[in-house]
Amino acid sequence: ASDFIKAYNRSMMFLNPLATDRQKMLVLPNYFRMGSPAEKWYDDLMANPPGTWEDLVTAFNEWWPTVKSAMQTSEEYQTELLKLKMAEEDIRVIKTIGWQRVWMHVKWAEEALALANLAGIRTGSTLIWQVKKNLPQVIRKQLDDKYADWTAFMTAVKDVNTTRLKQEREDIEEWKRQEEERERKILHKVEAVKKVTTADLSVQLQCLTIGQVAVLQMTVGPVPQSRNKATTHFVIQAGPRHTTPYVLPTEGQKETVRKGLEMYPHQRLDDDGQKTYANQLADWATKHGAFMRIAEDTLYPLKLGTVMICSGECFCCGMHGHSSFKCPTEDHNESRLSHSETAWRALCNRILGPFNKNNTQNIRLIALEGQENDAGSL
Repeated sequence: ASDFIKAYNRSMMFLNPLATDRQKMLVLPNYFRMGSPAEKWYDDLMANPPGTWEDLVTAFNEWWPTVKSAMQTSEEYQTELLKLKMAEEDIRVIKTIGWQRVWMHVKWAEEALALANLAGIRTGSTLIWQVKKNLPQVIRKQLDDKYADWTAFMTAVKDVNTTRLKQEREDIEEWKRQEEERERKILHKVEAVKKVTTADLSVQLQCLTIGQVAVLQMTVGPVPQSRNKATTHFVIQAGPRHTTPYVLPTEGQKETVRKGLEMYPHQRLDDDGQKTYANQLADWATKHGAFMRIAEDTLYPLKLGTVMICSGECFCCGMHGHSSFKCPTEDHNESRLSHSETAWRALCNRILGPFNKNNTQNIRLIALEGQENDAGSL
């Protein structure tokens, strides 16, 4: 309503700046729509006309009172100011706004100064250090440590050396390119680790001592042939048992294994965990190669989704509910651990014992190979 009166006053000043109050009142209904509430209000009012134009405006505002606009508080403007970010991509960029070509860091400074003014903090140093901390590093490098007020702060942002900004941005782009190349190489190494042959498993496991191991010598001999059958049968005969003596682990071995577990911590099954696990595998492959025998000082990363190490788990699949000798998984099964991890889990259990057995949930492996026959194994 107030906007209508203002527009009418501007129109009268342009068309007839010397119009009297009476003339303004008589012309006013020409700006109302036919049959509108405003026209009816005017007809009722003019039955007893007001004495002056100001009286008419007062009556108009009483009938259509001005709605006060919602105003933001200083705290809300300060919150907006903290959210105002300068993107790395906008550094040393010129854009056309309206009909004017402006640097994007200059436009950002003007917006920030306007918000500081609306928040009532322009003449002080409130929030300057917080906003400065959120600026891109290439901008911060050219700024002083402290500023007395927002005017000085924003002037410094506008006056940064654009030539230095160009060089800094080129350096950032080169660094990003190198990082992308490094990640590409890491992923390539991880793929190489996944494809490495596992033919040395038997050698690794035979060389690894897990507790007191009894080796059963097996010999194969022919069974005396039956006179009535021409087929040949074989029988497995047990030879003498040889026992490898168990040697207690030393404190030095225990400490080495503990540090190894800290160096390659078990990762969570999420995006960050997958990336870290891939980096761990690539790091291990770079240091030791594909056929390195697992020992106390050749720690190995733990597969995602498996149970905590040294928790009474199966060393073949990394799950609970069965022993390693009765693991339902087979070689080359996706649930099967790599041979290096199998050896590492077994070694840790031998040296440290199942110290995590009471610190983890019991998670069992479900093998689905026999689903066609409605038979699975746990």
